[in-house]
Amino acid sequence: MLKKLLALLSDAAIYGVSNALSQLINLFLLPLFTAYLTKSDYGMMGRLTMFAAVYSPLANLGMTNAIYRRYNTDKQEAQRNETLSTGLISVVCSSLFLLAACQLAAEPLSGFIFGKEGQTQIVRLAFVSAALVQIGTVPLVVLRASRRVKTIAGLNVAKLLFSISASIWFVVIQEMGVLGYVIGLLIADIVFVVIQYSMIARAFRFLASWSVWKRMLAYGLPFVPHHLQAAVLYQFGEYMTGNMLGLGEAGLYSMATKFALPVGFVVSAVNTAWGPYKFQIHADDENPAAFFRTAVTFYCTGIFYLWVGVSIWGPELLRLMTTAEFHPAAALVPMVALIPVSQGLFFMFGTGIEMSDNTRAMPLISLIGLATVVVTAFGLIPLLGMQGAALSTASGWLLMAVTAFFLAQRRFAISYDWRTVAALLLLAVACFGLAYLCRDLAPGPRIAAALGLSLAYPMLAIMILLRSETERGRIHILWNRVRRQTPNAVAP
Repeated sequence: MLKKLLALLSDAAIYGVSNALSQLINLFLLPLFTAYLTKSDYGMMGRLTMFAAVYSPLANLGMTNAIYRRYNTDKQEAQRNETLSTGLISVVCSSLFLLAACQLAAEPLSGFIFGKEGQTQIVRLAFVSAALVQIGTVPLVVLRASRRVKTIAGLNVAKLLFSISASIWFVVIQEMGVLGYVIGLLIADIVFVVIQYSMIARAFRFLASWSVWKRMLAYGLPFVPHHLQAAVLYQFGEYMTGNMLGLGEAGLYSMATKFALPVGFVVSAVNTAWGPYKFQIHADDENPAAFFRTAVTFYCTGIFYLWVGVSIWGPELLRLMTTAEFHPAAALVPMVALIPVSQGLFFMFGTGIEMSDNTRAMPLISLIGLATVVVTAFGLIPLLGMQGAALSTASGWLLMAVTAFFLAQRRFAISYDWRTVAALLLLAVACFGLAYLCRDLAPGPRIAAALGLSLAYPMLAIMILLRSETERGRIHILWNRVRRQTPNAVAP
């Protein structure tokens, strides 16, 4: 059990380090970019990200999920080659078809996305970039399914450095604004889709099968409305902020999300590792439910701590690293950080739904979440402004997590350690509450309180885990292993 947990942690850590490095680079460049881009520009860039997220599931048709599923069930190389080739051809064809439709509708889409005309060129280039990213997902799926995590991490960092260099050239040196940002991303997407396919070219034999495609489509197609609704759900709060409060407020919302990214990239890293790993555990482990239970408990321990840390230190960093125009976004950081926390709970507590061939419940889950966001957004945004938008989005993901949990339990029952999870959640809320009460103190006492709370959570969390009958033994094993590997450890 512990060995499997450490393997999962190793994969997630590699993904996380690459994401952390990427976000740190982006963070340190904020003073440079905010000198050349206004909060309205950030609002426009956020809108482009939203529609790229909507483009993705429509172009993919659930092939990514189907490849993960069949990659672990197909044991022979010829079967895997057939699956990968079929999935590749499907994604390329659907992506190009959707790209052609978006190019034809670029003018009205420009008005819909930005609320004004005259941005057609930006929209056209952004959708070309979205199509390339989607076509490039298939080789990344192959690398993820075969757990080549270091390769993927290296690709992510290299692509980020390339795209940032291009963006600096077009945004800062050429002073092209949002258009320069889009051009920089497009150039990076062109270069790296070629690199990604060159790395795994041997895995494809272009032996596409109509019968295999139909089976893959039957498994993956229910994920299309699910991912589509989930993408809209994730971006709806920011979109409604722009519509109801203006692009400037949407830019502040977008800036707050950048300082909540430590939570987001950990959730993304764990989910990236969790996707292929849970299928492997389900296929090969004698008691996968016990592993899933423990993994979720430790996941909640870490993700709640990250939320506490971001809620305490994120606003301080935002004020330090941005101009005064963006400082109102500081109060939004804790609320925005709740969104990836809720999303992570959905991913983990929904474990089990994908283990069967029946995935028809997925659109229902995301529909419930989307309906929740839409209803609560119209009530909370007029009342609470940007904070209302963030809370409405988080509430949608939380309700999805609850729905996914009950549906997953019917397919694959997992007895979670609810007492420990609830205690960890209460601890996180208490730490944030104390930090919130200290927000108006002078800088010295406020920083001292932040440091104290940052240290208090992990110590109290360990005490909570030690009271858990199922996790106490693993904590002791980990502690003994750390002591053995510490050179200066002294035996009692």
